[in-house]
Amino acid sequence: MQANSLPEAVNYHLNKNCNFRCKGCYATFDEDPSLRSVMLPREQMFRIVEAVASAPLLTGKTVRKLTFAGGEPTLCPWLPELVAHAKSLGLVTMVVTNGSRCTPDYLRRLAPVLDWLTVSIDSLDEPTNRAMGRHDSKGQPLSADAYARILAEAALLGLRTKINTVVNRLNHCEDISTFIADSGIARWKVLQVMPVEGQNDAHIDLLTVSRAMFDAFVDRHQVRVEAAGIRMVPEPVTSIRGSYAMIDPHGRFFDSSAGSHRYSQPILEVGIEAAFAQVSFDRTAFEERGGSYDFAVDQTPPTSPDIRQIACV
Repeated sequence: MQANSLPEAVNYHLNKNCNFRCKGCYATFDEDPSLRSVMLPREQMFRIVEAVASAPLLTGKTVRKLTFAGGEPTLCPWLPELVAHAKSLGLVTMVVTNGSRCTPDYLRRLAPVLDWLTVSIDSLDEPTNRAMGRHDSKGQPLSADAYARILAEAALLGLRTKINTVVNRLNHCEDISTFIADSGIARWKVLQVMPVEGQNDAHIDLLTVSRAMFDAFVDRHQVRVEAAGIRMVPEPVTSIRGSYAMIDPHGRFFDSSAGSHRYSQPILEVGIEAAFAQVSFDRTAFEERGGSYDFAVDQTPPTSPDIRQIACV
């Protein structure tokens, strides 16, 4: 099988719209004014999921994970049905969310068909979150208590949980190791904020951190977090670029290996393998950053965190 075959982990950015205004976001998809729609019609989204599920796997790989991202994917009205469809096709399912719409009722709707819930948490300090743009239209960020409740509820529903943290100039000196260690998550992905031309140009100069600053954040947290049995996955910019298979809200593969987004032709027009061949993907970098791991969820639900312990951090 060719080196550019679709990997076993694919991210589908369903929509452009988001209720937060994160200044470092690399997935705004606003650089082409001719593409104004925020997402594809429902039926086309389902067909893209089917294309991902039917694409051949590399020899020795037995399952593919499809991560639903955005924008904010919970703003897609049919997200639960889309996740259910992916699950019915044998895909391991993950949703990456800012958490703002993760009410207990919504999580209960997702739980039967969702394997992983990933919550983006860059800081537990509300003024810092406001400065980063991680807040709603009224300027209100989520509190540490709110994040803790989401993770606890997800764990009680039997979901595997994960946190994504983007290290930038506003949070690189923080220490959230106690919260992370006590959160009950299985994985913590720590990413260095990445400049992407056409996506986050307006604010990126205020957010960029050096590799040394990023490494210091990782070192400050790693011992405590890994002692709690959590897999910490640091990703500097050099590990991120070109190592993800990503689909944009218009149903095209894209990559940012050259510093800006490059797009394929639409998957539904040329086929998934032909479209993927039109973007850059570094299989070695994918493996080295830990992109391939045991996605499958055990039948035994993970241990639920003690919300009384983590909510006060």
